[in-house]
Amino acid sequence: MSAAGKRYARAAVEAAMGNGGVAAVQKLSEGLGQFREAHAQSSELREVLSNPVLKDVRESILRAIMGKVNASSETVNLVLLLAENDRVSALDDVLQDINSIADEKAGRLRALVKSAIALDSAQEGRIAQALEKRLGQPVTVATELDPSLLGGLVCQVGDLTFDSSIKRQLEIVRDKLQSGYH
Repeated sequence: MSAAGKRYARAAVEAAMGNGGVAAVQKLSEGLGQFREAHAQSSELREVLSNPVLKDVRESILRAIMGKVNASSETVNLVLLLAENDRVSALDDVLQDINSIADEKAGRLRALVKSAIALDSAQEGRIAQALEKRLGQPVTVATELDPSLLGGLVCQVGDLTFDSSIKRQLEIVRDKLQSGYH
């Protein structure tokens, strides 16, 4: 994460907290996430942001885009500031920092759950409940498909990893077999 990303994130979170507390910070995070997706998917948007010839119309175009996704004023202001200072390249860092700060302020943990198969919302909910019970804090679960696991799950919450994947179990068996023969 960049130092510039942290500065933008802190300033945006402070503005959101002042205007609506944790809910406003969550809306900031969601709005910036939507903008990041649009930025990743739209070559036209990337052109508007990078072409110096379009600098005079950039703000009106960005305001129109942000209005369509019903972005909060903090989100709009942050996107405009990043664009004005040619810092859109720091978007991922800024969003990651905003999510970290939002989680901290809400007393929430964020878990990345990797699975060999796609999980439905009921399964994600059960995983979140189990992690909340184990860790004593609310947990937001994001999932990622990883066929190399063969089966089972790998849950990562901060520096803590719960690995119940078949791949890991096979590695443990292999290590035990190898150490027994030496």
